[in-house]
Amino acid sequence: MRKYLWSMVCLLMVSFLVSCGKDTYHYPSVKEEFFSGFAKADSLLNYIITDDGARRVVTQWGDQLSKLKPDTLFRLMGYYEDLSSDNVKVHSFVKAISHKPVPASQYVDSVTTAPIIMQSAWLGHQYVNMVLLVKGGGKMHRITFLEETVTPVDAFGISHVVFSIHHNDNHDAQVYETRAYASLPLSSYLDSSVRNLDIQINYMDYEGISRDYSVVYNN
Repeated sequence: MRKYLWSMVCLLMVSFLVSCGKDTYHYPSVKEEFFSGFAKADSLLNYIITDDGARRVVTQWGDQLSKLKPDTLFRLMGYYEDLSSDNVKVHSFVKAISHKPVPASQYVDSVTTAPIIMQSAWLGHQYVNMVLLVKGGGKMHRITFLEETVTPVDAFGISHVVFSIHHNDNHDAQVYETRAYASLPLSSYLDSSVRNLDIQINYMDYEGISRDYSVVYNN
């Protein structure tokens, strides 16, 4: 289990560092959104799945588009342009922090969670999308989604799940504020018996106050 967690942590560290880069250039007539992207054998995006659930084939790529691990589905925040009803051009993207939530009882981290700011949050296609702000001074941070409780589906098709966001700031100084893109996957909680998923996400802000974001996903 520790080996699994360490592998996950390493991935999150990379995702966090990429996600917290400088804002990319805003192209005219281009959508800025979260989307899922699949990389083909040459490591370029083959298709994306937008947050309305539509699958779009990537037929043009930006000049500086990063390459990805082949045959892998990624969660991304980026800029894309509609070329037709089926095809898009992806101009740029960053990897979002996105992983299956870890049961809180199985998570091992000796560091007490550090604060974050949830600047915005909204529902995507089987995801909760978030823009987070964290304060740091240059050290590596780690953000992890934890699954606290899950209530079985009731007679009305309603299930309740509580998550928390654990932030290990590596005892970094709070010098400047950086944006991080995060996307919490819900697919493992959305089987055919679930009509409504009642979601609560807990976190701590920089005033030391425990806060939460609550939303209902209609399946």
